[in-house]
Amino acid sequence: MVIIADPVTKEAVLVDPGGDADEIIDIIETHSLKILQILITHAHLDHILASDEIKKYTGAKCWFHAADKKLWLSVPLQCMFMGVPQPSKPMKVPEHNLEDGERLQVRNGVTLYTPGHTQGSVCFYFPDDKLICTGDTLFAGSVGRTDLPGGNFNSLISSIREKLLVLPVETRVIPGHGPETTIGKEKFNNPFLQ
Repeated sequence: MVIIADPVTKEAVLVDPGGDADEIIDIIETHSLKILQILITHAHLDHILASDEIKKYTGAKCWFHAADKKLWLSVPLQCMFMGVPQPSKPMKVPEHNLEDGERLQVRNGVTLYTPGHTQGSVCFYFPDDKLICTGDTLFAGSVGRTDLPGGNFNSLISSIREKLLVLPVETRVIPGHGPETTIGKEKFNNPFLQ
């Protein structure tokens, strides 16, 4: 989970609410944030499980790429496969379908369509902040796995090369798991990209 907020207006977007909804709500309250969008990088359960509760609390709509709709609907199977308790109610499919290049509502953010980890994977780039949220597309020293349904290694590498490695080398990468990195570090050192 990542929150990108305007420090003056406190307007914010919330990326990948897969964790504890109460913990996320506590962060929102503590910092007096107004969540305008709930953004989903991809529809694996660890990136979406708290989305319905956060939607209810904030009133914000949930946005994802429509190519992950089948994956979203498979949350009960994902939970069973991962040994995680299923949501008590079926999760609502996000209201808005993101497109490549679509503008976000805070910090001049933009959506980058980066299929490969899943068919509907996207990243969220904030050029003014020199920051990108990559979900499970790019990690420090690694890339997203492609052995799950909808994964495709060649698509993933193409997405990274064509959409991410062209960004300024100083761009901070905030992945869905693990430590932060930069585009430059991954461009020149990531063994999957050499």
